[in-house]
Amino acid sequence: MSWTARIRSERKARAWDVPRMARSLREAAGDDRGGLPDHESLVRAIRRWESGSIALLSERYRLLYCRAFMADESELFDETGKNGEEGGLTRSREEDDPTKRRDALRLGLAATLGQVLGEAADEAMEFTRRASTSAVGRRTLEHVQQTVEDIVAAYSRRPPAELFRVARLYRRKVDDFLAGPHTLREGHELFVCAGWLSEILAWLAHDLGDPFAAEAYAVDCFEHADQAGHDELCGWAADAMASIALHADRPARAVAAAHRGISRVSMSHPLAVRLQAQASRGHARLGDRASFQASLETADRLWEALPSRTPIRLGGLDTGRLATYAMTAYTASSYIWLGEFDQARVHAERAVAAHVSGPAAKSSPSREAIARLDLGIALANLGAVDDALTLGTQALDSPRVVASVRARADDLDAALARRFPGTSQAEEFHELLIAIR
Repeated sequence: MSWTARIRSERKARAWDVPRMARSLREAAGDDRGGLPDHESLVRAIRRWESGSIALLSERYRLLYCRAFMADESELFDETGKNGEEGGLTRSREEDDPTKRRDALRLGLAATLGQVLGEAADEAMEFTRRASTSAVGRRTLEHVQQTVEDIVAAYSRRPPAELFRVARLYRRKVDDFLAGPHTLREGHELFVCAGWLSEILAWLAHDLGDPFAAEAYAVDCFEHADQAGHDELCGWAADAMASIALHADRPARAVAAAHRGISRVSMSHPLAVRLQAQASRGHARLGDRASFQASLETADRLWEALPSRTPIRLGGLDTGRLATYAMTAYTASSYIWLGEFDQARVHAERAVAAHVSGPAAKSSPSREAIARLDLGIALANLGAVDDALTLGTQALDSPRVVASVRARADDLDAALARRFPGTSQAEEFHELLIAIR
């Protein structure tokens, strides 16, 4: 009796149908059952084996059959039978003939190839099934993408601590989806979602005054964007890294981050303007006037070449307006650090005007507050104490007094104390700052 007949006979003797046989093989595999094909594929394979469509069964499945039937391998799969019967290999002089040996070798190779091809068909079907297996699904992915966009759009409208909790929750959900079964296309889109969520978490952690968490999220954004091949998102991650480093008083790191982003974005994109402006204020903070001027000239040239209609980034923000904020506000800060307060006043006035003239729905209260504080610092150093106090008061009246705003308010407080010690204006602003804290 052939091995195919034996396994069929043994199965029927136990009154098992083919699906029950498949379950028994899976049970026999124990902890290794995850490496077996799905149930339906295994059922089809058993039917092929019992029909005799393959010459040999792989060692793995022979072992599983022996476990399922509690039999020795020789009882089920020994083709020699007893006394050399059933295709036995009793030697004769003819078998010493080289031609006979070659024929036997060819038959053996053919049998092995038949086994490999038979199992390959099962494997190919399993590969196809797994390629389309997903725990995500189109609707879930669309929900995640829409939520990510809503979170990014709400950045300037909701309290940072509240939005941080929501964004962090969804960042974890996306990570769970990435750890589970998903298609290659879904994986790419989930990586992009993860990047955007980490970008907004970087800014929120920065607003909440934790530069270490902020930098970690910015780096995570860059990594996921890089893995997804999303160069623009790499640029936004670098933009966040540069701002975070600068506010943490690490200007050299800010310059390096800006150049890392510049290498990934098109020079015709407004983001390139922001990144060049980031590099310029990093150089200014380092006191490197020549490098500051060179970066600022490059940024200004790119800014002037921007088209009238610029792209809208995730969250509905006009990238052209973001470039304008950078070219005015960042340059104002740079001239303050370089001690050129007339130039700082000019650019800070432009920054405040750019924020005031923009659509209210897309405004950034924290950035506007910083622009007012920069203008106040410039005016305080130029002797206009009352105007400086007014601007400082307006800035601290912002609905979004985050860590970066408080840090710049400290700079105005120091400028007033240094230039106008003991005056009512300096004391009034200092008391207001204490009350805000």
